[in-house]
Amino acid sequence: MRVFFTNLGCKLNQAENERLTRDFLAAGHLVAASLDDADLHVVNSCTVTAAAARSSRQAARAAIRRAPGRPVLTVLTGCYATASPAEAAGLAGVDLVVPNRDKERLLEAVARAFPGAAQTDAPAPLAGLESSAPAGTEAGLPGGRSSHAHLLHLPHGNTRALVKIEDGCDMRCAFCIIPATRGRQRSRPPAEVIAEVRRLADDGYREIVLTGVQISAYRAGAALPGREPASVRPLGLAHLVREVLAALPAAAGGATRLRLTSIAPWELDDELLALWSDRRLCRHLHLSLQSGADATLRRMRRPYRAGGYARLVERARAAVPGVAVTTDVIVGFPGETAAEFEESLATVAALGFAKVHVFPFSPRPGTAAAALPDAVPPAEQRQRMARMIAVAERSEQDFRKAHLGRRALVLWERPKDGRGQGLTDNYIRVFSSAATALRNQLTEVELVALTPGGMIGRLS
Repeated sequence: MRVFFTNLGCKLNQAENERLTRDFLAAGHLVAASLDDADLHVVNSCTVTAAAARSSRQAARAAIRRAPGRPVLTVLTGCYATASPAEAAGLAGVDLVVPNRDKERLLEAVARAFPGAAQTDAPAPLAGLESSAPAGTEAGLPGGRSSHAHLLHLPHGNTRALVKIEDGCDMRCAFCIIPATRGRQRSRPPAEVIAEVRRLADDGYREIVLTGVQISAYRAGAALPGREPASVRPLGLAHLVREVLAALPAAAGGATRLRLTSIAPWELDDELLALWSDRRLCRHLHLSLQSGADATLRRMRRPYRAGGYARLVERARAAVPGVAVTTDVIVGFPGETAAEFEESLATVAALGFAKVHVFPFSPRPGTAAAALPDAVPPAEQRQRMARMIAVAERSEQDFRKAHLGRRALVLWERPKDGRGQGLTDNYIRVFSSAATALRNQLTEVELVALTPGGMIGRLS
């Protein structure tokens, strides 16, 4: 079969989508470059907000509109499919619903559901699998058995790969549906993670991203390769990161760098901060704030206060010079008064984030917040959103301005509009017309000017 993949939502979904792609390729299927060329459409859905659920429904119906006159089977999986299975199954054009608990065996489910589906031997173009999440997909809102499919070399070019190290969440934040759609927190065995990282590095990826619902919750007790069983003890994120760095190429010419996704603010301790002494670990910390007002944080059931969060950011910047601290903020949470919003706005402005993903509150059925009184009127929520986004944009621009004239290593991605583009380790997007042939290379640039969406880099 020729398979087209559509992914919505967080980096964890992206990581799972990459693994599904490799599963299908290893089984002899092909990846279609567009839905019009596909026999099967796999939609990995999201339901973290009402808008995400709506986008998931639209994607699931896309085969009806995009591939008229030819049958395209649609499989809907992910968090929307898990939270609303009956609604998902009733969508026009959806042929199979696979909940999150069965996602890692999606290929088997497809084989059972569609035994007569033909496997084509004709070559088809490969869709790009580079992981470059759109704005807002890194929210920390956002294990079990793991697929062990061989990680194939993908000829379209390898730059950045995501590796899922844990899944689920034991928190009960008032606004969050993830515990219901992802289940309890569980971690992959460290030996399995390290083996996957080694294969990806051997396959040419120059950046590995460790991802999950909340990776700082990682806990595993399985033995590491070459270790005696007596030395086995619960392994946290800091231990895993050290082992992963030890498994990655360290030579300057062939180095593979490592990036971490969302870390819970209350779990960023000195042991974790000490890891950044290794420059292969990208200077980027995503610490979800959600609100800068203490009263709102209490209603959200978040286990910290704005002052403690600010002190943590100060410690992180002292320990990791040049670090990009990014975050998520919810605007218009039930009961958010005008004074609370002003407090949250002032907190965000004072902390100088490198990027802020701003979300309007979206009630999710089954969460505590869905039943809370004192909803913020839509018009007021829109006004607050506009003000928070303006602060976020100024903050992001100020972070870039602070790097004018500095030198940075850029991992170059697929060129766009005649210019090379890539990311520094501290999450600045860099553009250079002289870098169009440097895809998947790490090179040093001088950051010489601001430009929409990032900075201009001058090659050394």
